[in-house]
Amino acid sequence: EQWERMFALLQAFREREGHANVPKRHEEDGEKLGSWLQKQRTRYKARGLSEAERKRRRASAMSDEEVKRLEALGVAWDALAEQWERMFGLLQAFQEREGHANVPSAHVEDGEKLGSWLHNQRTRYKARGLS
Repeated sequence: EQWERMFALLQAFREREGHANVPKRHEEDGEKLGSWLQKQRTRYKARGLSEAERKRRRASAMSDEEVKRLEALGVAWDALAEQWERMFGLLQAFQEREGHANVPSAHVEDGEKLGSWLHNQRTRYKARGLS
Protein backbone atom coordinates (compact mmCIF):
# COMPACT_ATOMS: atom_id res chain seq x y z
CA GLU A 1 0.00 0.00 0.00
CA GLN A 2 1.15 3.56 -0.73
CA TRP A 3 0.81 4.76 2.87
CA GLU A 4 3.11 1.98 4.06
CA ARG A 5 5.67 2.78 1.35
CA MET A 6 5.70 6.46 2.29
CA PHE A 7 5.91 5.62 5.98
CA ALA A 8 8.95 3.41 5.27
CA LEU A 9 10.56 6.31 3.38
CA LEU A 10 9.85 8.58 6.34
CA GLN A 11 11.49 6.03 8.65
CA ALA A 12 14.58 5.99 6.41
CA PHE A 13 14.66 9.80 6.37
CA ARG A 14 14.39 9.89 10.17
CA GLU A 15 17.18 7.37 10.63
CA ARG A 16 19.46 9.29 8.28
CA GLU A 17 18.64 12.88 9.32
CA GLY A 18 17.84 12.37 13.01
CA HIS A 19 14.39 14.02 12.75
CA ALA A 20 11.10 13.59 10.93
CA ASN A 21 10.50 17.20 9.88
CA VAL A 22 10.74 16.63 6.15
CA PRO A 23 10.91 19.83 4.07
CA LYS A 24 7.74 20.31 2.02
CA ARG A 25 9.47 19.93 -1.37
CA HIS A 26 11.73 17.01 -0.36
CA GLU A 27 11.73 13.89 -2.51
CA GLU A 28 12.92 10.53 -1.25
CA ASP A 29 13.56 7.63 -3.62
CA GLY A 30 11.52 9.35 -6.35
CA GLU A 31 8.54 10.02 -4.06
CA LYS A 32 7.31 13.40 -2.83
CA LEU A 33 7.83 12.66 0.85
CA GLY A 34 7.49 16.27 2.01
CA SER A 35 4.13 16.67 0.29
CA TRP A 36 2.96 13.35 1.70
CA LEU A 37 3.87 14.40 5.24
CA GLN A 38 2.05 17.71 4.77
CA LYS A 39 -1.03 15.74 3.71
CA GLN A 40 -0.73 13.59 6.85
CA ARG A 41 -0.70 16.76 8.95
CA THR A 42 -3.86 17.91 7.17
CA ARG A 43 -5.46 14.52 7.83
CA TYR A 44 -4.46 14.81 11.49
CA LYS A 45 -6.15 18.21 11.76
CA ALA A 46 -9.26 16.76 10.08
CA ARG A 47 -9.74 14.53 13.14
CA GLY A 48 -11.10 17.58 14.95
CA LEU A 49 -13.71 18.34 12.28
CA SER A 50 -17.27 17.13 12.16
CA GLU A 51 -18.15 14.43 9.63
CA ALA A 52 -20.08 17.02 7.60
CA GLU A 53 -17.14 19.44 7.60
CA ARG A 54 -14.73 16.68 6.55
CA LYS A 55 -17.06 15.75 3.72
CA ARG A 56 -17.38 19.39 2.64
CA ARG A 57 -13.58 19.79 2.61
CA ARG A 58 -13.04 16.34 1.11
CA ALA A 59 -10.71 15.59 3.98
CA SER A 60 -10.16 12.12 5.37
CA ALA A 61 -9.29 11.77 9.03
CA MET A 62 -6.24 9.87 10.17
CA SER A 63 -6.68 6.67 12.17
CA ASP A 64 -5.44 6.34 15.75
CA GLU A 65 -2.93 3.73 14.57
CA GLU A 66 -1.49 6.09 11.94
CA VAL A 67 -1.22 8.86 14.54
CA LYS A 68 0.66 6.56 16.94
CA ARG A 69 3.05 5.37 14.25
CA LEU A 70 3.87 8.87 13.02
CA GLU A 71 4.24 10.24 16.54
CA ALA A 72 6.62 7.37 17.37
CA LEU A 73 8.89 8.71 14.62
CA GLY A 74 8.70 12.20 16.13
CA VAL A 75 6.44 13.84 13.56
CA ALA A 76 5.39 17.32 14.67
CA TRP A 77 1.78 18.10 13.80
CA ASP A 78 2.50 21.83 13.84
CA ALA A 79 6.01 22.11 12.42
CA LEU A 80 6.14 25.91 12.68
CA ALA A 81 5.23 25.89 16.37
CA GLU A 82 7.80 23.20 17.06
CA GLN A 83 10.51 25.17 15.23
CA TRP A 84 9.59 28.33 17.16
CA GLU A 85 9.88 26.44 20.46
CA ARG A 86 13.25 25.02 19.43
CA MET A 87 14.58 28.46 18.54
CA PHE A 88 13.22 29.96 21.75
CA GLY A 89 15.00 27.22 23.71
CA LEU A 90 18.25 28.11 21.92
CA LEU A 91 17.68 31.77 22.81
CA GLN A 92 17.18 30.82 26.47
CA ALA A 93 20.42 28.81 26.43
CA PHE A 94 22.24 31.75 24.83
CA GLN A 95 20.86 34.14 27.45
CA GLU A 96 21.83 31.86 30.33
CA ARG A 97 25.35 31.43 28.96
CA GLU A 98 26.00 35.04 27.87
CA GLY A 99 23.93 36.91 30.46
CA HIS A 100 21.92 38.78 27.78
CA ALA A 101 19.70 38.13 24.78
CA ASN A 102 21.35 40.56 22.36
CA VAL A 103 22.23 37.88 19.82
CA PRO A 104 24.41 39.12 16.95
CA SER A 105 22.48 38.96 13.69
CA ALA A 106 24.88 36.45 12.10
CA HIS A 107 25.12 34.21 15.19
CA VAL A 108 24.57 30.48 14.70
CA GLU A 109 23.64 28.37 17.72
CA ASP A 110 23.62 24.58 17.51
CA GLY A 111 23.48 24.77 13.71
CA GLU A 112 20.53 27.20 13.68
CA LYS A 113 20.60 30.85 12.58
CA LEU A 114 19.55 32.20 15.96
CA GLY A 115 20.53 35.81 15.21
CA SER A 116 18.40 35.91 12.05
CA TRP A 117 15.51 34.24 13.83
CA LEU A 118 15.60 36.76 16.68
CA HIS A 119 15.78 39.65 14.21
CA ASN A 120 12.66 38.27 12.50
CA GLN A 121 10.85 37.94 15.84
CA ARG A 122 11.63 41.57 16.68
CA THR A 123 10.44 42.68 13.23
CA ARG A 124 7.20 40.75 13.65
CA TYR A 125 6.71 42.24 17.13
CA LYS A 126 7.19 45.79 15.82
CA ALA A 127 4.81 45.15 12.91
CA ARG A 128 2.07 44.22 15.38
CA GLY A 129 2.06 47.83 16.63
CA LEU A 130 1.48 49.14 13.11
CA SER A 131 -1.71 47.22 12.41
